[in-house]
Amino acid sequence: MLPFLCTGSLAQTTLGWRGVVYDVGLKFTPESCSVDTFDAALVEYDMGVIAHTLHANAVRIEGEDIERLKMATEIAHAAGLTVFFNPWKMNVGAGETVAYMTEAAKAAEELRSKGIDLVFVAGCEYSLFNEGVLPGNNIAERVSSLMPPSDIQEREAYVGKAKASIATLNRILSAVCRAVRSHFKGRVTYSSGTWETVNWEMFDLIGVDYYRDVQTDADYVAGIRRYQEQGKPVIVMEVGCCAYEGAAKRGGAGYAILQGTDAEGAPVYEGGVTPTRSEREQADYVRTQISLLQDSGIQGLFIYVFSFPISPYREQGFDPDMTSYSLVKTYPSDDARSRRMPPWAPKEAFHAVAEAFRRFDKE
Repeated sequence: MLPFLCTGSLAQTTLGWRGVVYDVGLKFTPESCSVDTFDAALVEYDMGVIAHTLHANAVRIEGEDIERLKMATEIAHAAGLTVFFNPWKMNVGAGETVAYMTEAAKAAEELRSKGIDLVFVAGCEYSLFNEGVLPGNNIAERVSSLMPPSDIQEREAYVGKAKASIATLNRILSAVCRAVRSHFKGRVTYSSGTWETVNWEMFDLIGVDYYRDVQTDADYVAGIRRYQEQGKPVIVMEVGCCAYEGAAKRGGAGYAILQGTDAEGAPVYEGGVTPTRSEREQADYVRTQISLLQDSGIQGLFIYVFSFPISPYREQGFDPDMTSYSLVKTYPSDDARSRRMPPWAPKEAFHAVAEAFRRFDKE
């Protein structure tokens, strides 16, 4: 056991934590932020909905700005939610990440010392969203590097690089974890991709973003066992689906069907075919995954994501919302409904999550 590992009782009943991911602003590219303006009144409204309408008891709050994370955490706590505090600075290297996480840990400890129940999430899919583990200058290039080459002669080199990336990732996570634990005295986890082999000894809880694509029910549930074999509580940190026909079979890669926009701002879809919006497909997916995972022995589950305003809903023309994972559809700024409270409407998946989580209240 590593010397900086916090010990103690971590016992939880099955799905002791159930909630959603809540975004307060991430920079997937330097030019954009997923939430432009932090609206405390809207966050307060949303947290009330998450706690009382969705029947959640936890929320994973992710974002880059530490002050936003602090304010959202205090609001969530007031609503009675446990917070998985997820500071996330993308597209930087190990040195900047460690410095950033150090400041975030100080802020989290300040909140914890006030009696706020929170778990520190020391990164998310670092190998994809940050520099120094996988080859590539941006997220798209790093995603491409995960695909094994078709040429058999090139595969030996690929396997060698993959093993090296595992060692690099764990060195970086170890440095991050040491920095976090030097200031934060609560529980620490990490939100891993399924392709990442993490040394879980340095964390209190095992966290995995566990999307399903074409697996059978049995294979999907069986896949969680390799995490449970570590002997620590396992949390599914993300699972969700986009809202178009065929999205369920794409799982975590559902967003990729939208490949960008052309010079006129029109969407460019994979294969040149515009997908058909289907809130029912998204709802069926989350309903099924909750059902499968609730009996798998995991201790927590977060549905990705509550809202994603950078991808607004449009009834006519380009509809970015159907290729996002949001449970609510946010209205664009040129729609009068965007100036109401709330500036969104629930999708079918929202009601599916509420129905599933409500059952836990009765148990």
